[in-house]
Amino acid sequence: MPCVFCEQPWTTGEILVETGVGTVILHSDWAVRGHTMIVSKRHVENLSDLGDSEAAELLQLARSVEDLLLEKTGADRAILMKLGIQTPHLHLHIYPVSSDLDRAAVMRIIDAKTQVPVDEQFVRILKDHLS
Repeated sequence: MPCVFCEQPWTTGEILVETGVGTVILHSDWAVRGHTMIVSKRHVENLSDLGDSEAAELLQLARSVEDLLLEKTGADRAILMKLGIQTPHLHLHIYPVSSDLDRAAVMRIIDAKTQVPVDEQFVRILKDHLS
């Protein structure tokens, strides 16, 4: 089965920025404003499959994107998730959310049972800050 992260063009969302180790993608489901993925450039399943410097660089990218998302969305916290069940290619989901959400509300977001309107101005702001 082909990997959606190794194939071009991307069908999972809009690319915000690419670095040597990863691609930052604004997820197309808009489960929450700012649902983003950090996708490894290399086709591996686990963070532990990367070398130390490559893993550190990918996590630094995730950290800076999380910081930007929290600032630009006004969210109190970010849910970070790595599954790889549907697509066994290392990618981290970042969901900026309110700290008053309960587990059920967070699970609805993760299951893409929520959706917010697409905000093109927000997309431009993220691209401007990441480029």
